[in-house]
Amino acid sequence: MASNSENTTNRVYILDSDFGWLSAKVLKSTGKTVEVEVRDYEDDINIPACEVSSSLAPSTAQKRRGDKVVPVKRVTVQLKDYSGGVLPLQNVDEDGKLIEVEDMVDLSFLHEAAILYNLKKRHGDGNPYTRTGDIVIAVNPYQWITELYSDETRAIYAEKLVWNVEEGGDPKSSISPHVYETSSLAYRGLAVDGQDQSILVSGESGAGKTETVKILMSHIASFQGGGSNDGTTSPIVQRVLDSNPLLEAFGNAKTMRNDNSSRFGKFIQLQFDAEDPMSAAFAGRSMPSAVLAGSKCEAYLLEKSRVNSHEEEERTYHIFYQILAASKQQKSEIWSGLADTDNESFNYVGYTDTQHIEGLTDGERFQHTKDALALVGVKDEKFIDLMRSICIVMQLGNLTFDHDPKDDEYSVISSTKELKELAELMGLKEDVVRNSLTEKTITTGKETMKAKLNVDKARDSCDALAKEIYSNTFDWLVMTINVATCAEENYKVNPNANLSLIGLLDIFGFESFAVNRFEQLCINYANEKLQQKFTIDIFRSVQEEYESEGIELGEVAFSDNAEVLNLIEGRMGLISVLNEECVRPKGNDVAFVKKVYNMNDDSVSLLKGRFFQDWEFGLKHYAGDVIYDANNFVSKNMDNLPADLTNCRKKSTNTIVSCEIKRNVTRTTGRPKTPVARKRGGGGGRKKSSINSDTVWTKFRSQLGELMANIGETRSRYIRCIKPNTMKEPKLMQHQSTVEQLRCAGVVAAVTISRSAFPNRLDHEQVLSRFMCLEKSFARESNDKGDLEMLKIDTETLMTRALKSQEVKKDDTVTKGFVCGKTRTYFRTGSLEHLENRRLYAFGDLAKDIQRVVRGFVKRAQYLRVRNSAVAVQSQARFIAAQSRYIKLRAAVIIVQCWSRGTCSKQVLRELRRHNRAARIQSRWRMTVARVMFKKCKHAAITIQACARGALQRPAFREAFKEAIEEAKLENQLKALQKRLEEEETKRRQAEKRAEEGSITKTVVVYKDAVGAEGKQVDIPANVTLDQSPPPVVVGVLSDKQQSLIDESGQMLKYLRKEVFKLRSQNSRLKSDNDLMKENNQRLMDANASAGASFASLNQRAKQLSKTNGKLQQDVKKHKEQAHNLTLAQVELKEELKMKQGTYIAEVHSRLQYQKTMSSIVDVIQEHCRDHRLVEDVLAMSDDCESDYMTGPTGVDLTPTPQKEKRPMTLDHQQSLTSRFKSFLFAPST
Repeated sequence: MASNSENTTNRVYILDSDFGWLSAKVLKSTGKTVEVEVRDYEDDINIPACEVSSSLAPSTAQKRRGDKVVPVKRVTVQLKDYSGGVLPLQNVDEDGKLIEVEDMVDLSFLHEAAILYNLKKRHGDGNPYTRTGDIVIAVNPYQWITELYSDETRAIYAEKLVWNVEEGGDPKSSISPHVYETSSLAYRGLAVDGQDQSILVSGESGAGKTETVKILMSHIASFQGGGSNDGTTSPIVQRVLDSNPLLEAFGNAKTMRNDNSSRFGKFIQLQFDAEDPMSAAFAGRSMPSAVLAGSKCEAYLLEKSRVNSHEEEERTYHIFYQILAASKQQKSEIWSGLADTDNESFNYVGYTDTQHIEGLTDGERFQHTKDALALVGVKDEKFIDLMRSICIVMQLGNLTFDHDPKDDEYSVISSTKELKELAELMGLKEDVVRNSLTEKTITTGKETMKAKLNVDKARDSCDALAKEIYSNTFDWLVMTINVATCAEENYKVNPNANLSLIGLLDIFGFESFAVNRFEQLCINYANEKLQQKFTIDIFRSVQEEYESEGIELGEVAFSDNAEVLNLIEGRMGLISVLNEECVRPKGNDVAFVKKVYNMNDDSVSLLKGRFFQDWEFGLKHYAGDVIYDANNFVSKNMDNLPADLTNCRKKSTNTIVSCEIKRNVTRTTGRPKTPVARKRGGGGGRKKSSINSDTVWTKFRSQLGELMANIGETRSRYIRCIKPNTMKEPKLMQHQSTVEQLRCAGVVAAVTISRSAFPNRLDHEQVLSRFMCLEKSFARESNDKGDLEMLKIDTETLMTRALKSQEVKKDDTVTKGFVCGKTRTYFRTGSLEHLENRRLYAFGDLAKDIQRVVRGFVKRAQYLRVRNSAVAVQSQARFIAAQSRYIKLRAAVIIVQCWSRGTCSKQVLRELRRHNRAARIQSRWRMTVARVMFKKCKHAAITIQACARGALQRPAFREAFKEAIEEAKLENQLKALQKRLEEEETKRRQAEKRAEEGSITKTVVVYKDAVGAEGKQVDIPANVTLDQSPPPVVVGVLSDKQQSLIDESGQMLKYLRKEVFKLRSQNSRLKSDNDLMKENNQRLMDANASAGASFASLNQRAKQLSKTNGKLQQDVKKHKEQAHNLTLAQVELKEELKMKQGTYIAEVHSRLQYQKTMSSIVDVIQEHCRDHRLVEDVLAMSDDCESDYMTGPTGVDLTPTPQKEKRPMTLDHQQSLTSRFKSFLFAPST
């Protein structure tokens, strides 16, 4: 209980030079100093939103786990450095956890540190929006959170804040903070209350201002459906939404803080055709309609210096890179000089390492820009002129200036090519452009003369012309967008409508850099004006809160920034002095600074440092002190373009470059102006100097005054954007930069105003629950929380007693340390801290009572533990004694049991051994009988195989014998033919010899063939006798044809003889192989038959054994020994089956070998035999053999599926084999 009280009373925040604020734990206080315990962090990224542990020292568990422990240090804090001399307390509950709130007005302790840590906690939890009264603080989440911006979320805020608002109470209390609540309230205030609205969005670069404005515009435009969500968008609304990217392309650039930073301020005025509430009531509608009719935009302080120069890590305006990233065709259409160019081709642009801006390339953004320009009417020629005006600016940066060879004090343009291209772009002659850049016209009285410029001034005049052209182009674009989107030109539904406004101000936040120049002074001046308006509005909200609580307004006090504004815009202020220096012939920056100090020496807002330079001065702004560098203040304030450059610009044929844009700062609403506005816009008063009216600061002050006048006539709402870290990482927050932004955004000032009289506030119920312990005699009378009056009486009674010492008496007036409102109690400075300190001591007294009770409880617990221990020891002793007796008895029983079991086991063992021996004898006898039977079967199988082989071989032998006889006959015939051939050869030779000797040429040759063919007659000589022998006789000279025929016959006989011998050898070899295969086949068939018989006998034997096994199984139940013997018998039978299985496997292998051998024989016959019928017969015989052999006695058919039907071989067919072999051997050669 004491530790819980410590979690809420000794948790404080202390200042730190590196991290802004750190959470700490108070150890002891000495009145002026406080010793605290705080963690020593290396960086503020890892600082948690709250230290939950009651002790900052590392726990034992953390050390054991090896967690990274942040070291703890003790710090002595001086209370004089803190407001009111007290440390700011943390908003934690009794468990030490940070109390996170959506509306920071509800914080019990509202101060800068509480705001920081509440924002840090919500940002880490993914909640970027937090509310402080009517102010919405938007922390950049650096990621798109889809559920926050879905259509459902939009509908919720529109339903609860616009269409169906609950009567009574604050409608914001039922929803979470969001920018949608600001846009919803603004729309309802416009439609229902009939009052113009304005939303002021501020923050530093990268805080998300531009994105917030987009979200606001999109949400406000979604109200057009009157609460319906039909998904349609009117053309006017779409044009207003799509025109915003154009301003980004021409007015945004990459900076070191933000890739898409707005380098100008803008005030977008959404114009609505609002229905009169009375007309809506008569029509029966509770919610008047407000239709978006158009919009207008006013731009402020475009950063023209970025056109010609920017930091190395930064970029110039996006439009330059977009044009150069366009396609070649698009660039050629704009200007032929853009072909084959890139960023480094132009000095004003230069190299960049940034390829994507918010996920899109410059080339993709160029197409979006072109499409958006077409929506506002900028296309075709206008588009070309606009793009060429940008090209003129880039081309001006490529001009180079050198000293004139005739006179070094003058300058010439050395880049003639770039000058020619520039003149072509502007539509002017080269001499006109050259003279306007290198010469200056001076008018003295009635005389006009030309003065040449040196190199530096010529370069400056070139840069000035580029900045002026770009600024004029930007103003033209804003004017064109306004013409395309304003209600006066585009809203045709009700042209005479009295338009209402919702203004969205996206303006640069307060800036303070290492070197602050003229631009920073103008920006901070604008923020001072806005802060003044912000302070007045906050005071008004505080006034309303105090009035609703019944607290007198006189008790509220605050300070404003009127002093610094008077220093800037007063009669002897900075604006007047700077304008005077611009008018003075020899006015300079140092003289300006001296006059400022001389004329405002008594101003507390003007800072003077001992080490300031002559051109430096300091101002004390609401957000902090800023030191300004006044160099170039006079020249930047004048910003007058020489007449030569102005005339050159006006002579250009480019209509955008040559046109003169006049700013219109008049109010765009149709409603009458307030008296203040009429007074400011009236024609009375002294006419100002024309020179002063042309200065930048004077123009800006006029624009700013008109802006403030317009905003002053509206109901203002505020959104403060915060950049949580510089790494652009989600859910991380850096303390120091965030605190500075909170100060610059005026959030801390708003808190100071709201808590100026009463820094702390608590609900009545919370006051009673926390501080009733301080007054033990106090009795609470209120029990119902809804009875506010009784709650207030009880709270006032309790606080009067508890804060008696804090009362201050002055002139018979007693000022209490608190004030009770209707629902809350407001505490003056130091009162709540006094109560928390007393509460700590009160809890200390209560802790003593608790300790007394706890000590008694501890002693009683100790006594009970001792008594329970004695009982346990006695129980253990009794248990050990009983256990020993039990062990002895159990040992004796075990011995008796062992003897009894041993006797029984011996008898069982004898029986088992007897049965085992009998089983072995039976097994051996059965094995012997089976072996004898196997030998008999084997001998019988061999005998049967021999008879079968003989029966099969005898027909084959007979056929072989017949073939041998036929071969012998063929051999004899061949020998006879050979002999006749030799005889014929001899006769031929004799005839040739006789022909040579005779003189008669005609001879008659009569010869017969070997088979008795008819004879043929030839002419023979007269002296030759005719031989009548059966063989042919040559009786004369043979002709050449006959001789060649005989020679061919001899060669054919030789060839046939060789072939006969070859075929005979092959035939004999095939016969031997066939005989061998038949013998093997017969042997395998005999073995198969024998194996089949053996298998049948074994199968019969297995059946007998099965019967025996059945009988033995019945005996197993009675005798274990018989079961063992049967098991052995089963094992033997399994081994026999394995043997038979091996026999079958060998048989299958032999069949496969036979099949392979038969296949090889058939292949050889097919390869070498040319008689296809013989081959077919061999194949048929092979199939018959395979079918007979492969289907054995086992019943397994291993024959492959035949491809064609078998053809049986008849006896006639077998007998014709010999004749076919003969015809094959003696076939005539073709």
